[in-house]
Amino acid sequence: MFLFNKPHHLTLTFLACLALFSAPSRAETLYPFKATFNVRVFGFNVGEAKQSLSCQQQNCLLTSEASPPKWAQRFINESAIEKIKLIQNDKEFKWLEYKKYLTRHYDDHTVHKTYTLIRDDAKHRVHYVEENKNWPLHKLVYDTISIAYAIQYRVLNHLPLNNLYFQDNKIQQKILFSVTNQPDEIDLDFKDELQTKRFEFHNDKMSVKLWLVPEIRDFPGQIEIENKAEKRTITLELNRVPDFSN
Repeated sequence: MFLFNKPHHLTLTFLACLALFSAPSRAETLYPFKATFNVRVFGFNVGEAKQSLSCQQQNCLLTSEASPPKWAQRFINESAIEKIKLIQNDKEFKWLEYKKYLTRHYDDHTVHKTYTLIRDDAKHRVHYVEENKNWPLHKLVYDTISIAYAIQYRVLNHLPLNNLYFQDNKIQQKILFSVTNQPDEIDLDFKDELQTKRFEFHNDKMSVKLWLVPEIRDFPGQIEIENKAEKRTITLELNRVPDFSN
């Protein structure tokens, strides 16, 4: 009996170990946060952007608020609140909806506009509500705010960066990367010579440089967005360590 049971016991042990190592590991999810970024245009600090992520189980809301200080309103007359609904779990970081509340101040009047983009899985489209326009739905489609955090999620989980799409109220285009995971240093308000990973990507409308900070879970430390048509570059620089306590 001993000679019969021993190989059987070893077989069970081997199968148990095989199952342990072959089981899929759980993905790392982004922590809820509150973060603030200096906003620079033409090298000048023209205000601050506040971004936050809050989640109820897998349902998440990413919010961005940006408005220039009074002294800069003569040159920059826009302020915006952007709210993005997402699904985040151990399998995916999925974009659901983008809504932008834009305010433009003029000498004699103020204009308010709303832009709403919705993921419509049933009709396999991205729907622009206010203009009743549609684009094809891609699995990895993101707006101009959530794209940085989608890249963070994929870098944290060692997922490929191909087949990402950028979506706004005017165009939808595939993102092409020219630089990925390039070691680099940046100086921020709270630390000089901060070690980062640099990514560069573009489409017909914009060129973007993104610096992720490994020591704070690959959080975006700096984002540089060049609008090719307007020949204007906006840079967001993280000005303090994000608050992950919320």
